[in-house]
Amino acid sequence: MPKPTPPTKTIGPVSARLISEFQKKGKSIFTLEEAVELIKTRYYATANLLTKLVKRGVIARINTATYLILQTGSENAQLKNWPIIARELAGIERYFISHYSAMRIHGMTSHPLFDVYITLLKRKKDRKVSDIAYHFIYSKKDYFWGAITHWATKQDQVQVSDLERTVLDGLDRPDLCGGLTETIRGIWAKQKEIDLKKLIHYARKFRTKAAVKRLGYILETFNMASDWTPALSECIAGAKDYVLLDPQGTKDGKHISRWRIQLNINPEELKAGVWG
Repeated sequence: MPKPTPPTKTIGPVSARLISEFQKKGKSIFTLEEAVELIKTRYYATANLLTKLVKRGVIARINTATYLILQTGSENAQLKNWPIIARELAGIERYFISHYSAMRIHGMTSHPLFDVYITLLKRKKDRKVSDIAYHFIYSKKDYFWGAITHWATKQDQVQVSDLERTVLDGLDRPDLCGGLTETIRGIWAKQKEIDLKKLIHYARKFRTKAAVKRLGYILETFNMASDWTPALSECIAGAKDYVLLDPQGTKDGKHISRWRIQLNINPEELKAGVWG
């Protein structure tokens, strides 16, 4: 096991031992109670010490009594532990990591992550921990489904939307997933792993039909799972209104009646963006 790298900021011997011992244990996230036990000091004295380390940028407070070690040499602790931070920020509430963050977990994108999305059954204010923003997406109970357990580390599990739910969330809110092209690129990359039967089942009960319309058009245009497009057509049979293919684009372009899509982006440019 490599020797833990001491914090880059000058701190006292007690603080240095605290950080070093947690690093030896492979822990970048710890609680106040764990700190009290480790350095054998009184509760309030330890809390005061941690508050000073937060102010100095050595650690960051995630919740009232949960902290993240920021100074770990060359490794950015938050980039490694953001799923666990998301879980801790959700607290006791039911949650699942979703949208672009779920895409990252499923290997649908490898771009740097500066925003993490967490779906909850209650409204909660967004938080920023160090250089990453954590956004809470409110969901009604009827639409709170499609989550699986993911091992973020050898010791820690988190809840994340499964691949099929992530696809629909991405097409419903491309703005939370890096944009339409990035969302389709992720679908293209994982097309062989998508459970199409489950995806159709999800499409039938998804909260909006806009995502289903976009999905049908995209599968057909990119020649992915074309055998399943009739089932998707059935899902939108009663939804006669047209939706923009790219909800972030302008309100123009021809109408595709089969999918009730207004084609406000050039299909060839879209293909080039996905395949290029």
